[in-house]
Amino acid sequence: MKKQKISIIKAPFSAGGPNSAAIDGPDALMKAGLKEDLLGIGFDVSVISPPKALLLETRKAMHRKDAIYRVSHKGIKNIDLIIKINQWLASVVSEEIKKGRIPLTLGGDHSLAIGTIAGTKDALSDLGVVWIDRHLDVHSPKNTPSWRAHGMPAAVAIADKKFDSHPDFQKLLNIGESKKLPKVKKENFVQIGIGEKSKINPGTKWYSMEDIDNVGIKKIVDEAFFYLEKRVKKIYVAWDIDSMNVTGTGTSGDDQLTLREGLVIARAVNKLREKGKLAGFEMMEVAPKLEKKYLKGQTVNYAIQLITTSFGENLFNNYERMTRNINMHAH
Repeated sequence: MKKQKISIIKAPFSAGGPNSAAIDGPDALMKAGLKEDLLGIGFDVSVISPPKALLLETRKAMHRKDAIYRVSHKGIKNIDLIIKINQWLASVVSEEIKKGRIPLTLGGDHSLAIGTIAGTKDALSDLGVVWIDRHLDVHSPKNTPSWRAHGMPAAVAIADKKFDSHPDFQKLLNIGESKKLPKVKKENFVQIGIGEKSKINPGTKWYSMEDIDNVGIKKIVDEAFFYLEKRVKKIYVAWDIDSMNVTGTGTSGDDQLTLREGLVIARAVNKLREKGKLAGFEMMEVAPKLEKKYLKGQTVNYAIQLITTSFGENLFNNYERMTRNINMHAH
């Protein structure tokens, strides 16, 4: 039996967010043994890093005092850099899919989904998205409270040219090779775990934390995945760790998923993969620097469990990882 192939794409960029904390996410996940875990499951795993010139340009931008914190109501913050980063990401994701590999992107702030989804769309025409996030991320210049692109990736994915005429937003719509819009039909964009209260109704199919509390995660997941599988051939999974009740992401609170609920979603993702329907996967906004000291390592541990379970690992049977992450003598 041929090994399934995964390409880990490291994207340590936070030009679209409020701070640089998430740039540490990819390396933290790799140091925690993500590649080794995937190899252990039986995958063929390659690792792709960004061009050094792009990393250097990003570091310079992050050190400029006005780069992220500057208040401007004229345009999207760091727009030129965000375009460069996402163009690179789109081309890499598209190329890896065309090679028959599953792209696994590690971020970085969630503006990176602009590139990952664009690249997936370039390689696959019949596409749906499962978006696991505390936030809808459907802002655009016409309604953004921050002018930061990390609040806009879902809007970019489902927008047509008429969605927002602002020139910066139009530039984001042009990322990737395909200029056909929308990149994903809004009815094929399913969002799970929404904990924010928003006045914007994106027209997507979305489930709030209140829905999950009322009927249970299993029912929500079964319904959401069944709905999408009937409509599209391939499904891209975009996972923002701020959907989980962890501190290393900057948006902690009660309106978030527990690890057990997250693992229910992850097992459903793995079923997609086993059917050959998983287009790609991303885990975004892992920010170890933001963790509370007494919870050091929790965010990375959660992310590793969610990723590896999505790719078929049974954590309770992985003794090596259990001994790495749990004090076996504490009981």
